Amino acid sequence: MKNFLQRSILIALLFVSYFADAQTSGTATGKVINGKDKSPVDYASIAIKRLSDSSTVGGTNTNAAGTFTISGLATGKYKLYVVYLGFKTITRDFELTAANSGINFGILTMEDTGVTLNAVEIKGEIPPVVVKKDTLEISASTLKVKENAVVEDLLKKVPGIDVAKDGTITSQGETIKKVRVDGKDFMGSDPLLATRNLPADMVDKIQIIDDMSEQSKFSGVDDGNREKIINITTKNGVKNKGIVGNSTVGYGTDDRYDVNLNANYFNKQQQISFIGQFNNVNKQNFGGGIGGGGRGMQFIGGGSASSGGITTTNAAGINFGDTYDDGTQVNGSYFFNKTSLFNTNNSFTQSLLANNTITNLSDLNSTTDRLNHRLNFMIDTKLDSNTSIRVQPAVSYTENTGASLYNYNRTVGANNTIGNQNLKTSSETPSISNSLLIRHRFQRRGRTLSLNINTNINDSDADNFNYNLQTVKVGSISTNTLLNQLNDNNTHSLNNTSRLVFTEPLSKTLSLETNYQNGYSFDNKERFVYSFNNATQSYDIKDNTYSNEYENTTWTNSIGLSLQKTEKKYNWNLGLAGQYTTRTNVNVTTGQELNQDFINLTPTAQFRYNFSNSKRLTIRYNGRTNQPSIDQIQPIPDNTQTQIVPIGNPNLKPSFQNSLNIFYNNFNFATYRTFFIGGFFNQYFNAIANDQRVNTTTGIIQNGYANVDGNFSATVFGNVGQPIIKGNKLTLQVNLNANYDKSTNLSTDNNTNITLENVTKSLSLTNGYKLVSNLDKLDLIAGISGSWTHAGYSLASTVNSYTLAPNIDVSYLFPGNIRLQTDVTYNQTTGRGEAYNTSYTLVNAYMSRQFFKNKGTFKLSVNDLFNENTGISRSVANNQISDVNFNVLKRYYMFSFTYSLGNVGGRSMNMQGGQRMRMGGM
Repeated sequence: MKNFLQRSILIALLFVSYFADAQTSGTATGKVINGKDKSPVDYASIAIKRLSDSSTVGGTNTNAAGTFTISGLATGKYKLYVVYLGFKTITRDFELTAANSGINFGILTMEDTGVTLNAVEIKGEIPPVVVKKDTLEISASTLKVKENAVVEDLLKKVPGIDVAKDGTITSQGETIKKVRVDGKDFMGSDPLLATRNLPADMVDKIQIIDDMSEQSKFSGVDDGNREKIINITTKNGVKNKGIVGNSTVGYGTDDRYDVNLNANYFNKQQQISFIGQFNNVNKQNFGGGIGGGGRGMQFIGGGSASSGGITTTNAAGINFGDTYDDGTQVNGSYFFNKTSLFNTNNSFTQSLLANNTITNLSDLNSTTDRLNHRLNFMIDTKLDSNTSIRVQPAVSYTENTGASLYNYNRTVGANNTIGNQNLKTSSETPSISNSLLIRHRFQRRGRTLSLNINTNINDSDADNFNYNLQTVKVGSISTNTLLNQLNDNNTHSLNNTSRLVFTEPLSKTLSLETNYQNGYSFDNKERFVYSFNNATQSYDIKDNTYSNEYENTTWTNSIGLSLQKTEKKYNWNLGLAGQYTTRTNVNVTTGQELNQDFINLTPTAQFRYNFSNSKRLTIRYNGRTNQPSIDQIQPIPDNTQTQIVPIGNPNLKPSFQNSLNIFYNNFNFATYRTFFIGGFFNQYFNAIANDQRVNTTTGIIQNGYANVDGNFSATVFGNVGQPIIKGNKLTLQVNLNANYDKSTNLSTDNNTNITLENVTKSLSLTNGYKLVSNLDKLDLIAGISGSWTHAGYSLASTVNSYTLAPNIDVSYLFPGNIRLQTDVTYNQTTGRGEAYNTSYTLVNAYMSRQFFKNKGTFKLSVNDLFNENTGISRSVANNQISDVNFNVLKRYYMFSFTYSLGNVGGRSMNMQGGQRMRMGGM
């Protein structure tokens, strides 16, 4: 019996071995010759890639006779690459089957490229997208953009990426939070400073990463704290030693000016960048500023409408990064910006509360000035061979000053209130933060210990001078009131979170994490209001109704376990933590104290399955608590606003949120076809909602807060990229996005004291079609997008609105390096109030010519050629619908000059042309 089993096993092994050999016995042969003199090409690079996922399955070099043989190929469809410096790359598609397992390509003739060898690198055909674990990698060489383009122009051509007019970048439904350059943070955590300043021609690849926290990357166990970031990898020539950047100076009609300065120095691991921007044409190549872009139409769901306006900007910054021989990484940046916004708008707002509808017509004229300094630093170094430390402090200081004139006409029922408010504000907001990460790796592989401490200190000192004269008319009786007050607001906030993590491998593919987290949060807010004293001509009469000092202290302790399984095709993670929270609210003014305790379980789960190098499914779930802010719990009204008076509720409970995210992507590297679909689903318990009480005489809304259940939101999105011209030269991109939101708010009528629930169910659908070219001379992005928004209210009628926005941005490079460009957008909105339905066409155009060996570009441009630009927005938030018309930048002409720094290793980047891809990057 034993011998029979041994013979059976031997026969089975022989059979399997034969079968496996039969599956991988395919061969590819051929001979490579020089097309000019028919001589053999010795040492040409040969590679074979699988068409389904673009993975390399074989490679070799030709011998002295020019011949090659690659064996061990399985059945399937492939592409052959033949590459040699100075010759055009040869590609051939072929298929191996069980019946035909070998192929002889015969004579392969290589043609001269006609350029000198010292000016080129080898270029291969590169798939536009490659999937690498948590990363989507896009080869910049497959994307064609205009001269002097920046990284943002590249991103606009990447399938699945949406770049909004304000520069906000979303990928697969998530907002990009940070941009790195060759793995190093660039200018802190402001993506726009990289995407709107760095030149596109320095980019080799764009990597979109689902980035884990630094602690998770070290331990290898996902803690669920991920954010979507972009990493820009630079070309080798730039990275090794290069100076790149574009600087522009422009002046136009109506005293419009636009100056952009950018210079970047790279020397292997060292990076130094300078950025400067000075203009009065609504351009901000950074985040956190004030004001908006040149286009006017917006729809905002669940938030406030954009203020629009005309912004003057002055900004400058410097970034430094380096990695030393011992592995120590250092990164730092300083950024300064000063902005001034002039804004005029008129609005129509409907508040749907209880059995009342309050309408508010208003006009606003305001000027806002902001001064901001940001300083960021990071050092990551090893203390010994097993222990490392990472320290990342940041400092920010902001000054705001503003003055506004606000006229309003508010109606509720038969009652009417007319008012004029003059509001002057000033504030100073310093903030300091630090992240400390200590990591230790034990001798046993996979066993780690790490401690992460994050600290944030934020202070604010603000003074608001509020002068408000209003007339309330009830029937035939009119009452005049005057409010002339100083609001002195001071806020101090300290937050500290410490997380200790220990990981232990249970097997080669299974690991266990134990974690403990401690959180401390302290907030102190002083609001003292003083009325104007005519006798002393100063603000010295304290108004106790609106004055208060309040403190909130929250301690959170949690302990949890997480189990992770990692296999070749898939990995999963399951975690659970028990969380105990204690909160103490102290009303310093009255001496009252309220203590609350809460216990929660916070689960996490993740599953990722890789069907192949091009297909991946990812599912993530987490449950977490959200604490109310001090503004939501401080029980004192704030009368700065004319209609809504917020007041906190100290009895609020933390809300709990269940979040489920699902992603699926499929990229066909052979045809350049891309497809992804995904969804976000959020369920809320004890959600913090508005609890509004209506004064039916004045229309003033006291906005309190309460916990409610039943809130839910969902977003489903998808994108398909289908090449129309082979080789990714012209691609049709189709996207579809659907958003659903259900929220509950409370409203009470002061007269009847009856509280009603107003359930808002909103649904929005957006569909877009876009043609994107990647051609040498013609640059085209053309498409059409439309949206439908439906909002249903349990206490009011439904509201529907529609937008339609076709657009074409096209340019062509004519002989003599002359480029003509035009950007045409038609905007139409319907379903709003009579004064807020609009349609207009926005046309921007320019003509440019390159000089000085293509390093300099003169440009004559026009903004809003037909002078039709219109500022309009709609916001739908809970019980409120607001339509706003605001001032925007109108027609102006500008003449500008751009100079491009492009020295790479002593040579101009413009001399390196399009043939720059190494064989290893195919």
